[in-house]
Order: sequence, then structure tokens, then C-alpha cells
Amino acid sequence: MEDAPTPIAELEQGPSKFEEFLENNQKKLIILAILIFLGVIAFVFFKGYKDKVTKDAGVAIMKAEDESAYNKVISSYSSSAAAGTAAMAIANLRTSDDDKIAALNHFINTYPDHPGVPTKLLELALIQTNSKKIQDAESNLNKLIANDKASHLIPRAKIALADIAAAKNEIPIAEEIYNEIKDANDNHFSHIAASRLLYLKAKPPVVVNPEPTKTDPAQNGINPLKPIQPATPSLNLSTPPATTTPPVNPLNPITPTTPSAPEIPAVPTTPTTPDIPAVPTPPVTPTVPTVPATSTPSPAGPAE
Repeated sequence: MEDAPTPIAELEQGPSKFEEFLENNQKKLIILAILIFLGVIAFVFFKGYKDKVTKDAGVAIMKAEDESAYNKVISSYSSSAAAGTAAMAIANLRTSDDDKIAALNHFINTYPDHPGVPTKLLELALIQTNSKKIQDAESNLNKLIANDKASHLIPRAKIALADIAAAKNEIPIAEEIYNEIKDANDNHFSHIAASRLLYLKAKPPVVVNPEPTKTDPAQNGINPLKPIQPATPSLNLSTPPATTTPPVNPLNPITPTTPSAPEIPAVPTTPTTPDIPAVPTPPVTPTVPTVPATSTPSPAGPAE
């Protein structure tokens, strides 16, 4: 009897490991899919809501014109970037240095991540320098220099520090900073630093008052004339005679008499115009008698 062939490998006909995993964790997978679906919906919803809030805040910023309107934007959209922009706009509306410094400090401290913070920090330091608040200005300038997002403003901040040092008569420190900015690169700030160095090393001019020169008029052939003193006329004013007032008896007071009005002189009458004589009538010219016409007799003809 021949031996039966032995199979090389046996194939398992049961469920696979993956099928077993799905069967054992089916409920968990369904819950996980539902959570992912809800997360996607929530992300889309909040992203759309955030975009809508940002758009509405931008419209409100564009319509705001005074400080009260900007404060309304801050209270209505406090979580958006428009709130920081409104706080920065309020600082721009302030006019006095003290009010402006207070508004800028509020903006910088409340919204440190706002992109306008570096520019406003430099503005705050310059206002504090003009207001003689030197320590606060130096602190803010150093804070600006240490800010990585303010690399474009670092040269201007260093020039401001050098100006403060020059005002405090710390000439070596100011000269060192000016030279650093001047040698860094050829730009607008390097030219400013070079001009400040010229003023820093310049000496003030010495003011000399020249003595006035005295000229002799006789040397120039001019005979000086003595000024004529005008004579002061003497006026002999006679003292008016003193008028004596008669004593007044309090028991019999004198009633003052009213002076009579002066007589008005008579107005002279206008002389009458003399009669003009009548113009004589011219004599009548006599008429010339008419001479009768004389008829010339015609000569008689010869007798026949």
C-alpha cells in the first residue's frame, strides 16, 4: 500500500487579523468617525464665524471717526485684531503729550502681538524724550532694539539713544553709536548719523564785538557845525487879580441873580437896488421918397 502524499502547507480558512480587529472594535471605530465628522463641521463653522467677525470689525473700524466709536469697536470685537487697531487709532487722536503717552502705553501693553507695536513703541520713546522723561525713553528704545520684529527701526532707535547721550554730554557714547550706524550700510540712517557726527565735533563760534572806530571830521575836510541851541522864550504872565468873595450870612443867604441875556445887535437891512433907467427908443429912420420912373421919348421917324 502506497503512502499518502503529505501537504507542504496548510491554508487557514478562518477570518483574518484585520477582520477580527474590525469585528472587535466596530463600535469604537464608529464613534471615532462620528467625532471626526463633528470636528470637521465645528472647524468649518468657527472659521466662517471668525471670518464674519473679522469682516464686521473691519467695517466698524472704517466707519469710526471719534474716540467713542473706537471704544465701541474695542468692546464689541475685543477678541479680534480690530480691537488693537482701534486702540492705536485712539492714541493717534490724542493731542497733548501726557494723553498720548497714556494711550500708547495702553495699546502696547494690552496688544503686544499687534503688528503696529514696534512703530508705536518708537513714537512713544520720542515723545517721552521731548517731554524730558529720559529714563522711560531709554527703556523703550532698548526694548525696541531687542525686538526681532523691529529690525527696520533699530537704526532709528540707536540714533535716538545717541541723541540722548549727546544731550547728557556723554560725547564718547554718542560718538560710538553714531559711528556704528554710519559704518553699518549706506542708507538714510547712515547719512543722519554722519551729519550728527559733524555737529557733535563742531565747536561753537567765538563772538567778538569790534570796538567802534572814531573818525575826526576835520581829517575829511568837513567843518563840524556847532548845533544851535534854540532860545527858550520867557513869558511874563501877569497874575490875574484876586477876586474876593463877600462873606455869606447864613441867616440871610444871598440869592444869586440870573444874568440877563446880552442884547442881540440889529441885523442891517439889505439896501434896495436902484431903479434901472428905461432904454430910449431909437429914432425912426425917414422913408426915402419914391422917384417916378422917367419914360424916354422915342425919336420921331422921318416924314414921308
